[in-house]
Amino acid sequence: MRTSLSNKEHLVVGKDELIHQIAAKAGMNLKETNKVIDAFTEVVREGVAKGYEVRLMGFGTWNLRDVAPRRVKSIRGGEQIIIPARKRVGFSVGAVLSQAAQGPNSSKAYRASSDIRSQQNIHNGSNGPERY
Repeated sequence: MRTSLSNKEHLVVGKDELIHQIAAKAGMNLKETNKVIDAFTEVVREGVAKGYEVRLMGFGTWNLRDVAPRRVKSIRGGEQIIIPARKRVGFSVGAVLSQAAQGPNSSKAYRASSDIRSQQNIHNGSNGPERY
């Protein structure tokens, strides 16, 4: 799907296309994949609503951020009005996603260092850092 935004074309991958691509890569059927994506978004939504930081390593982190009240000029009468404080959802991009956005050549360095770490772990008899 293509959308036009100020004379720039953007490719948009919607939920249906995402489901098809994930199903193909994971070897799952479309119905199962749809359930997984719905469950994922529900878990993220519930976690953020409770004030938790939801982190998917390498991809990004969702959290709830405070937005301070601010004064703005009303477009109706021109007088100053105050927009009250509120909360909004924030997203911080993870390293892997950030590198992917830089293009295909920049992610090679990350993959190479990751491969080296994996080989070192194999030689050391370790499967990586211990998780609790």
